[in-house]
Amino acid sequence: MKMNFETSYPTAVFCIIATEFCERFSFCGLRTILSIYLRNELLFSENCSTVIYHVFIMVCYIVPLAGAVCADSILGRYSTILYFSVVYLVGNILMCMGAVPLLDISSITLSAVGLFLISVGTGGIKPCVAAFGGDQFRLPDQRDLLQHFFSLFYFTINLGGFVGMILTPILRKWVSCFGDDTCYALGFGFPAALMVLSLLLFILGKPWYRLKTPKENVMLQFFNCTIYALAKRCKSGTRINPRKHWLHAARGKYSAKLIRDMKIVFAVLFLYIPLPIFWSLFDQQGSRWTFQASHMDGNVLGIQIVPDQMQVVNPAMVLVLIPVFDKVVNPWFSKLHIMENALHRMAVGGLFASAAFLSAGVLELVLETTYPKQPQEKHASINIINTLPCDVKVDNPFNGVQRIRSSGLHKFENIMCDNFTKYTLLVEASEKCGTIYFGRHRHNLEVAALEMQTDTVLIGINVDNKIKSFITDPVDYQKSLSGKPRIRVAYIKSSILLHDITVSLRNQAGLKDVYFVHSSNSSFLADSAYMELPQGIYDCVVASKEIPILHAESFTLDLGGVYSLVIRERNMKIEFFKLYIMSAPNTINILWLLPQYFLISVAEILFGVSGLEFSFTQAPKSMKTVTIAGWYLSVAVGNFLVILITQANLFKSQAQEFFLFAVVMVADMMVFIEMASHYKFVQLEADSSVNFANQEQLPLIPNSPTSP
Repeated sequence: MKMNFETSYPTAVFCIIATEFCERFSFCGLRTILSIYLRNELLFSENCSTVIYHVFIMVCYIVPLAGAVCADSILGRYSTILYFSVVYLVGNILMCMGAVPLLDISSITLSAVGLFLISVGTGGIKPCVAAFGGDQFRLPDQRDLLQHFFSLFYFTINLGGFVGMILTPILRKWVSCFGDDTCYALGFGFPAALMVLSLLLFILGKPWYRLKTPKENVMLQFFNCTIYALAKRCKSGTRINPRKHWLHAARGKYSAKLIRDMKIVFAVLFLYIPLPIFWSLFDQQGSRWTFQASHMDGNVLGIQIVPDQMQVVNPAMVLVLIPVFDKVVNPWFSKLHIMENALHRMAVGGLFASAAFLSAGVLELVLETTYPKQPQEKHASINIINTLPCDVKVDNPFNGVQRIRSSGLHKFENIMCDNFTKYTLLVEASEKCGTIYFGRHRHNLEVAALEMQTDTVLIGINVDNKIKSFITDPVDYQKSLSGKPRIRVAYIKSSILLHDITVSLRNQAGLKDVYFVHSSNSSFLADSAYMELPQGIYDCVVASKEIPILHAESFTLDLGGVYSLVIRERNMKIEFFKLYIMSAPNTINILWLLPQYFLISVAEILFGVSGLEFSFTQAPKSMKTVTIAGWYLSVAVGNFLVILITQANLFKSQAQEFFLFAVVMVADMMVFIEMASHYKFVQLEADSSVNFANQEQLPLIPNSPTSP
């Protein structure tokens, strides 16, 4: 049966596509900047921000159950989408208000309520949009068009998410407002404006929609019949034939059609049991894979790619691959008679996801060779830096006597430490050390090592011309999650004549950070906290109240590097100035992430598109929304698994965790294949009469839920 484009794709379909494009733009844009907002603006810890992020995503995929009940049994799909969209819009507005510092309202409270309303709004919409679009299709006559439209619609929503993930961070980062160099109010406000547009487009399409209204409370009958059948089965025990379906116990009280439809739904939902494992892998793109990207070199052809931006690779690849699969791969598989049904494609998609995590694990093994060595449990580390112009000897309980050259750095790594352990070191230099004549050239140094921390000792000189060691605050040298270089300044002041000493850093973009070192009448060490700065060449100027420029020098800060700038001043002069690399910069280029992103994108197409097709085509007409809501619930459970794993902290090596996920995914798909082999596909139901908003006969277009 041939159909021309005009009759196959009516105006109503374009309204649905445009509506979902705007909604996906809004949601993905907000989600991209959410974790940064939680950490940088609301000042949650990174672990807490990660948990809040995944709880938000999890709720977004639990609420579809409520949306399904409202659509199938109470309001109908059109009204459910409309009302939940209003809730969604209110949540967006509250998020925008929470990011405005001038309002005398708790930002945390507004953001919490806003996120909850957004999760309820988007969750309620998800199963309804898919089923409402499906109401515009005639089955089984338009089955081929249905499959093609799933790909077209999936392409559209990925395009919306892709544009949102690119544009929203740009608005947040490059626009200044309310005296800040970033503008989260605009970052959240623009998605709110897109939701207004989405709502208007959806309402404008009403004259062309084919509308169905719920005639009976199917969901209530569904749950009542389930409870009744289970209760009767338990009471009857062995009196019921075990070969018969357990729902047969409800015969007599409930109609044969309802029981038949419920058998199909439970058969579909049964196949959803292994699916959360896939989503637990897929959703780690926004957490584990982003952290992995922060350990890599983002410089590509003179352009810096920040870790957050790597999230757009997946939707970009999906946009390219969907037409390839639709026009080339799927027809080729059909000719070869392989992967002919949706369940086969889903199983292969799961194996591709496993391959993606295998690739991630191999890459992580390479990256681990570049990571800083951190003290393990019951251990600590001590770094010793010699700022004197001569070699020094350090008599220590670790390796006997250690000679440290001038300006040298020596690391005593993984020394024994039970919570808090004191070590005594003897530091000795020659009486004549360069131009320095020591009054005392040796001294005992007591270091209080802290478990799983690193102490840094600076060997210098005090105002009495005696050798002196200074201990900085214990720190770790982990690389920043953002991928930016980290730096701190340690300043040894040996003069009582200088006051209000400052160390300033300025890069080519004009960024300036000033570290104030207050004057004192005795020798002392002033060290700053670690700060994250953009990569680049920096001009460093040391100045005081008395002397405008004590010292000026330039150096480069590279992505992923952790640096300590050590300065020693004596007799109103800077005698020592050196930038130490405490953790090496990132050397593995960020483009090495592309193989795993390619594999996970192929997995999404095979698993996601096919799964949505299976959910829609196999469910009875009265319960299509229920099966799609069950699909989304599997996504929620997958996010819950991510939360559990994050909190459990099972592995010291991230590579081991990636490999475990890869193995579990293969095992999960083996179980899925076995379950799918027993599934009997149902024939598509012929289209029945529906209520029209007008009298024009319009064909049906399926709608698919958005990608997670």
